Amino acid sequence: LPLNYAFVISAAPIFFTSFGFHIIMGSVNSYLDGSVTQFRKAILIGTAIPLVAYLIWQLATHGVLSQNEFIQVLQADPTLNGLVNATRQITNSHIMGEIVRVFSALALITSFLGVMLGVFEGLGDLFKRYKLPHNRLTLTVAAFTPPLAFALYYPEGFIAALSYAGLLCAFYCLILPIGLAWKTRQANPNLPYRVIGGNVTLVIALVIGVIIMIVPFLIQAGYLPAVAG
Repeated sequence: LPLNYAFVISAAPIFFTSFGFHIIMGSVNSYLDGSVTQFRKAILIGTAIPLVAYLIWQLATHGVLSQNEFIQVLQADPTLNGLVNATRQITNSHIMGEIVRVFSALALITSFLGVMLGVFEGLGDLFKRYKLPHNRLTLTVAAFTPPLAFALYYPEGFIAALSYAGLLCAFYCLILPIGLAWKTRQANPNLPYRVIGGNVTLVIALVIGVIIMIVPFLIQAGYLPAVAG
């Protein structure tokens, strides 16, 4: 159990961002040719895999480091190197430290690839709409250059932006889709397919999205404890 239950709320944006695969839903839908059955299966399996990996990660790290030790690690070095070094010292195993490093690197790489796939596809649609060159080379340069340059030349700003990733993710993964679904249902009340729950589900999701979006500001104002992730 957490030392402070407020950490559960503070960590909500980070946890939500970890499952923010919604940006590639358009690409997945295209690959599956719009099959609702296959699309639902892809969402369930695609969510289950990182959830299992996340739970294993939590069990492994908290099985080695207590919460008090985690706090000391964050105070000394809140980066991945701090966790790796702490794991090495406590387990007296260089291999365990490298396993933590590789696991974390794979998590970052897969997240990066997923986000860039969504950006790549989104830019492709945008360039087509405005009749701009949309070959793979052009889209690759347009998708990768801005974030790479920002990370290289202003790393502090890049890290600061990541602290608000949950806010942005909640907007385009919850608020925006809810608005689109609401308007679509109003304009086409007799659609052949509708997610179970009706508008009540949309309202519940909207409330959750708003809560996630205001958490970073509550942390900044000192009403919630800060977390690292």
